[in-house]
Amino acid sequence: MTDKRHRLFRPGPETWYKERDFRGLHGGIHLPICAGIRERYGRPGDPSYLFVDLHGGPGNLSYGNAEFPGSPLIALDELMASGLPYQTLHFERDSGTAENLAAAVAAHPGGQAATVISESFETGARQWLGLAPRHRFRNGLVYSDPISDPIPVDTFNAFAAHFERVDLLAYVIANDQYKRANGSGAGHGRRLADDIAAVHKKHVLIREPSTAHQFTFIFWTNWTEFPAWTRRGFHPLHSSAGRRILDRLNFTQRELGERDNTPLPFDPVPYRTYREYLRHPRFLKIRAQVFTRAAGLCERCGQRPPTEPHHLRYPPWGEFDVPENMIAVCHQCHCEIHGKAA
Repeated sequence: MTDKRHRLFRPGPETWYKERDFRGLHGGIHLPICAGIRERYGRPGDPSYLFVDLHGGPGNLSYGNAEFPGSPLIALDELMASGLPYQTLHFERDSGTAENLAAAVAAHPGGQAATVISESFETGARQWLGLAPRHRFRNGLVYSDPISDPIPVDTFNAFAAHFERVDLLAYVIANDQYKRANGSGAGHGRRLADDIAAVHKKHVLIREPSTAHQFTFIFWTNWTEFPAWTRRGFHPLHSSAGRRILDRLNFTQRELGERDNTPLPFDPVPYRTYREYLRHPRFLKIRAQVFTRAAGLCERCGQRPPTEPHHLRYPPWGEFDVPENMIAVCHQCHCEIHGKAA
C-alpha cells in the first residue's frame, strides 16, 4: 500500500538542485574531512563510515525529460570516490518503492555495502541501533528528506547518542512542513526553530531558502569548526546571516511584520543600564538555560569549560534575551570573538 508521503512525492524543478547541493555537501565537504581524519588519526579496526538515508525513495529520479540519481545513488557515487570503507542503510516504508530502490542499489558498482530496509525508519532505525555496537569515533551522516513531515528529531538524537561523530542533515520545505501545516489547524504544532534546537548537536549550518516554498538544508555536527559553504548559501546558524535565514523560515510574513512593529513590552523599562540588565533575574534565568544546553563545554571550541555568555544578537532595549540569542563560551573564545587578547 502506498502511504501519504509517497503520494505527495513528485520530483519537481527544485529536486535537481537539491540533489546537486546534497552531492556538494556530502561528497565535496563532508567525506573529504572524514577521509582526512581517518588518514591522520585512524587505527586498524576502526569502523567504516556510516551513511543512513531515512527516506530512501526509488533511487532513480526524473523530471520532464531529465533523469538523475537520487540521494542513495549519489551517496554511493561519492563514497566510492572517497576511498573510505563504508556501510549504507536506506529505509523505505513503501514496499514497491523499496523494490525499485533495491534494484537500483544492486545495479550500482558500490552497492555491495548497501542495505535497503523495507520499513519505516521510525521502527527500522530503532531496531538497527539496538543491535549496532556503540562507537564514539565512527564518522558518518544521517540524511532525512521527509517531503511532508517535520524533522525526525527523535531518530536524529538516537543516532547522535549512539555515534557521537555521525553528523545529521535534513532537507526541509519550511512552508509546507511547518508554516502551512500548522496554519491549517491540522499540523504538528511545532516551529522549525524548536526542532532545530531540539537536535543534540553543538553546531548548525543552514542554507538560504529557495522559491516560495522555502526549500532549505539544515546540517548538524559536533565539530564547531565545520566549514560554511557560503558559495551555495550555507551559513552557521549563530551568524547574523544564519539568524536572518532562520527568521525567514520560522515566521510567516505577517508574524515578521507584527514582531517588527511590536512596542516595548515593559513600561517603564525594567533596567536602567546594561549592568543592571546582566543582574536581572530574568536574564540570569536565560543565562542558566544557555549553560545547561552547553553541557560543560564551550559552544565555540568544544574543548574548554564555558565561563561566560556571548550574545549572537542583542535584544532591543527594554526586552530580554532568548536562549537562541546566546552561546556559552570560554574566556579565550570570547576574547577571540571580540578581537581582544585573552
